[in-house]
Amino acid sequence: MSAAVFYLRASTLSMISLRALIAILFCTLASCASAAYDAQPKRPVNLEGRWILNEAASDDPEKMLRERLERERERFRREMERWQRSRGPNDRALPPIGEEGVEVPAATRAARARVMRWREREMQLYRRMLAISPTLQIHQDGRRVEITSSVESRTFDAGASSQVSMPEGQLADRRVGWDGDSFVIARKVRNGPSVIEHFRLLKKTDQLEYRMAWRGDTELAGMEVRRIYDRNSAPPPVRNPDLGPIR
Repeated sequence: MSAAVFYLRASTLSMISLRALIAILFCTLASCASAAYDAQPKRPVNLEGRWILNEAASDDPEKMLRERLERERERFRREMERWQRSRGPNDRALPPIGEEGVEVPAATRAARARVMRWREREMQLYRRMLAISPTLQIHQDGRRVEITSSVESRTFDAGASSQVSMPEGQLADRRVGWDGDSFVIARKVRNGPSVIEHFRLLKKTDQLEYRMAWRGDTELAGMEVRRIYDRNSAPPPVRNPDLGPIR
């Protein structure tokens, strides 16, 4: 191969590589731009107010959570039964601990108590992840939006991106802002869980719609919850300083 031909081919490959790099960079910038939320809604939207849950018009996340956990425990129980059937006849003949006439060792009782405490902590974590709250209070001032529930208080700057801790402890990228007339909070862990929240004013009924959806590597993956809040005309409750604000 002559030096001229080698140089020509090398130049061609360099041009192709440069074009591919430019295309990748363009796509990356375009995706980042499209993923950003607006600092202000396209049309004036005011979510300000105190809101109380309309149970009749809302999903019941506690019931949905219990049903999901029961299905998981039933699946685990069936797997344990298959595992026990696969063991030798002597092992299968052993009566299960806890039946009449079988003494339950103290260590086993302590282990069961630890499991029950762990399950209760697990339920509390899931309730927080699902933002289960009978009330909401929203304060809106320009780009600043503060949302207080019975679970926590959070303050956001619309149009901003940041990194925050998820309830399960992972570090997530958070994007906040307006998508049309909805205020959106999106959190995503790389190769992990993600959750997106929408707050929208239903102008015809003067109600607040709240939607949450979990995806990715989490026990709540696939859960989607919709709740409707009415305006609360009762006197405002005393603010609990222990709730925040949590950014």
